[in-house]
Amino acid sequence: MTAMATTQPPWYRQLWPWLLMLAPASALVGGVITFWLAATTNNSLVVDDYYREGRAINRQIARDHAAQAMRLSGSLERVPGGAQLRLASATGAGLPPFVTLHLLHATRSELDLTLTLAAQGDGTYRSGEQELPQSGRWHLSIEDPDRNWRLTGTADGFARPLDLAAQPPK
Repeated sequence: MTAMATTQPPWYRQLWPWLLMLAPASALVGGVITFWLAATTNNSLVVDDYYREGRAINRQIARDHAAQAMRLSGSLERVPGGAQLRLASATGAGLPPFVTLHLLHATRSELDLTLTLAAQGDGTYRSGEQELPQSGRWHLSIEDPDRNWRLTGTADGFARPLDLAAQPPK
């Protein structure tokens, strides 16, 4: 009897070693991609001083209460050459000569804007040459120069006027 000679193909021509190496190789590629994202992405949404930010919350709540006590309301709209705000107080409280509008983009801090709107008379305020963005998700805050009160809101772009009213703090 002659023994049958069986020859095995080399290991790299078989399926099982490649299937076993697939999981560690994909973990290695995922790790490299994660490291690259962590090293190159801006992490501006992280606050460095949590304690100071927490203490400031009480001041923000007091400003919201002040706006609610004045029963402030307003309408912000995008106009050619700038922004226009109509502001009114149901209690007849005096309105300041200018207000500051902070526009904070929901995810990209490099798009944040701060505009100063000057009084035009009869509760109307206008910005200079800076226009409101037409699209995007924005958190906004309007405050007086002494920072005694503020109106806040959220807008999905400024294609239409945005109505604001003093809200009780959350």
